[in-house]
Amino acid sequence: MSIRYDTNYMAEYVSSFITGFQDVVAQDLPNRLKGLKILNLFDGLVHYSYSGNSRDLESVIYFNNTFFVLKTMKGKGLNFPSLAGVVAKENKPYLITKGSFRVRFNQENQFVKVDKQIARKAEDTVLRCTKLQLDRLSPSTEIWYAIRREGFAYCGQLISKREFTEKNLNKGELRPEIAYLICCFAELKNDGVVLEPFCGYGSIPVQLAKKFPFSRLYVSDIDSEKIKMVSEKKQLKDKENISVNCCDAFELKEIADKSVDTVITDPPWGYYEDIGDINDFYSKMFISLKRVLKSDGKMIILSARKEELENTASKMDLIITKSLHTLVNGKKAGLYELKINT
Repeated sequence: MSIRYDTNYMAEYVSSFITGFQDVVAQDLPNRLKGLKILNLFDGLVHYSYSGNSRDLESVIYFNNTFFVLKTMKGKGLNFPSLAGVVAKENKPYLITKGSFRVRFNQENQFVKVDKQIARKAEDTVLRCTKLQLDRLSPSTEIWYAIRREGFAYCGQLISKREFTEKNLNKGELRPEIAYLICCFAELKNDGVVLEPFCGYGSIPVQLAKKFPFSRLYVSDIDSEKIKMVSEKKQLKDKENISVNCCDAFELKEIADKSVDTVITDPPWGYYEDIGDINDFYSKMFISLKRVLKSDGKMIILSARKEELENTASKMDLIITKSLHTLVNGKKAGLYELKINT
């Protein structure tokens, strides 16, 4: 799927992303790509127009499937026969016109079988409008007919596909696109001091260093081997305003009192390592972070131990000012912004 062209009109696209982050995407996406306008936003899906080169969309780290839109529909009782019929009448130009294709039907994020006549009608439409050859087994592109539960449907040509898996990551390592979205959620300022006290394999500090503003970044972990590896990452190495150290997050001896504007971290959940009682762990963590945090500062914390984190935060006189819920490594997790109750 390497054929691209510069669009000289506001072409429309649909892209999917990790569940729960729609408000973050709505804020980030127009800032990252000038000339982009969001048309519809759902949990895990954004429909937008973009006047630039479609290749630019591949740079958006949190997009998995991206489609060039051939048709969208809204309303109740949406169905594949009517969607296929409308697409067949419009003869809209496709973005990729050479290679091979197959047609797929997706309802509420699940592939489904449809009547053979409907499938054949959809295939004939592509054959008539392009030079693509039908290949139902291993095509170079796909045409999707998709219907969502929100009353939104689209027909689109798959132009970019990114599979997010943990197979190339270390056990417990945070995926890069999630780390990026967490940093977006934090809404950092240029002059802020940022702390990542449980850096692990460095997913969050790498994204911070690549794309986000700060005056100083403190990166630490109690695991000396991980710190050695993180300190050698090109995004962090030899940067004057980035400090990478091995230290205990419960002490943070190198961090002065009330000196940090934002803590951004994904502390251990107790699923991949032994951290003892999770409530005791969170209590010690919050005591340490409250010491270094400015009175108007904030903590951005990802956790799959949502109930324990919320209960402990309440006992430690912290308030949750915003949150979202998502899936990380197949587990339900929450992302929280917490502030000291003053």
